[in-house]
Amino acid sequence: MTNLLYINASPRGDLSAANQAALIFTDALADSVQVNRLDLFEAKLPEVTLEITAAKMKFAMGLDLDEEEARQWTAITNLVSQFVEADDYLFTIPMWNFNIPYKLKQYIDLITHPGLTFTSDENGPRGLASGRATLIYSRGGDYSPKDGKPDPFDFQSPYMNAWTRLVGLDPVSEVRVQKTMAGPDALNETLDAQKSQLTVLAKEMG
Repeated sequence: MTNLLYINASPRGDLSAANQAALIFTDALADSVQVNRLDLFEAKLPEVTLEITAAKMKFAMGLDLDEEEARQWTAITNLVSQFVEADDYLFTIPMWNFNIPYKLKQYIDLITHPGLTFTSDENGPRGLASGRATLIYSRGGDYSPKDGKPDPFDFQSPYMNAWTRLVGLDPVSEVRVQKTMAGPDALNETLDAQKSQLTVLAKEMG
């Protein structure tokens, strides 16, 4: 059984264009793939507190945590365990102001720690998670690379590629669901255009 962690960064549920693309993906998965969905806008993620920042520093230096630090740090390590124990990953990520939604950034900040999701040695950083990742981006406009260069307003893709490499995910595949603000017909057209890629990526998992 393959454990696929589906991390949804949209508050729009099934109305989300990225989640509609994800449905094509999950429908094509083998029966041996178990999907565990994490809806970040419903998950009540912990807020970063003085105790959590103190615990992070003490953990990195091998120092003992006090009782309250340990209690709050457990919420972080539980999130980390859910993440690193997955076999493969699916992210649905709408573009907000050229970047990722704040809840996804919060989640990334909560789980990205030395000794938990990555480590470093003489060769540089090395991720402690592993597995394939499919990143589905939904965008109101067209932010594809142009003339062989990244779109200057696309901060989604560079950030997510850097972070997934840091924590060890490989390979990382991107699916762009674009021009979602052009109306239902345009959305259906772009979903149809991405169906083949989504299906192939789903078949590679499991």
